[in-house]
Amino acid sequence: MKKLPKRKNPRLCGFDYSSQETYFVTICTKNKQNIFWENNALNELGLIVQKHINDLSSHYFGIKIDNYTIMPNHIHLLVTIGCDALPNNDEVLLNNIYNKYSFPNLKTIVGGLKSGITKEIHINNPLMEVWQRGYYDHIIINMDDYNETWDYIDSNADVWIANHKGESL
Repeated sequence: MKKLPKRKNPRLCGFDYSSQETYFVTICTKNKQNIFWENNALNELGLIVQKHINDLSSHYFGIKIDNYTIMPNHIHLLVTIGCDALPNNDEVLLNNIYNKYSFPNLKTIVGGLKSGITKEIHINNPLMEVWQRGYYDHIIINMDDYNETWDYIDSNADVWIANHKGESL
């Protein structure tokens, strides 16, 4: 049996992915299969993904989904952990919260999202392989980066449709 090469860890070495930052996350379907759209709109599986994304902040303390898009074969998320994800700007209260609680790390958030979506999809499609292993992330470094990422997320579906004219997804 041929030994596979060791996978390179895509995470930034030594970085605390539960730190109070905003992250751009991309999660792809298994073999990049187009399973979330039909006729250039979300289908039943895409609506399951949407529901789970919208519920994420109620499952994890101190996170907020700033923006997202669901594409035929991947999803993009702009996730804030801590900071802007908290509902109150009272500095004393926030310091107490930061000292008492730890925020979930990005791997836990993405893993929980993928798991929840897969479980629901498997109710009607028990053998479907939904996700590729892992995910891609980018740590947002400043407001320009944040705004560019926001715009990319917002325009992604239109660009996809323009580049796939004539295909029914």
